[in-house]
Amino acid sequence: MIEPLDLRAILSQNIKNARGTLHITQAKLAEYADISLSSIIDIERCRTWVSDKTLRNIAKALNMEAYQLLIPLEKEQLLDDPDREKQLLEQITALIKEKQADLRKTINESMDELLRNIIQIYAG
Repeated sequence: MIEPLDLRAILSQNIKNARGTLHITQAKLAEYADISLSSIIDIERCRTWVSDKTLRNIAKALNMEAYQLLIPLEKEQLLDDPDREKQLLEQITALIKEKQADLRKTINESMDELLRNIIQIYAG
């Protein structure tokens, strides 16, 4: 399983690689993605994580799909194989669905506990 810090490193490297391929600076990427230069620097230095909106903006600015920025690729490696890309997308989709289920379960458990506490307050 990929750890969060590893994901930051993968994201960072993929952004750097894409910027290099497109020959754009961090400042230009920040401008194209409509985010601050300091945010781009922090993301590329693995200091911060991104929101889904920021990830989408960066991907769009780099002419990529957001999920492609999270796939560990070597600089020379490309997603030109449609079958491989489909397989990777299916794996990522499965992971997202799994996490959504976990979140729903956690939210439901939290709400149940909240309701029990409210009932106890009213019961006295």
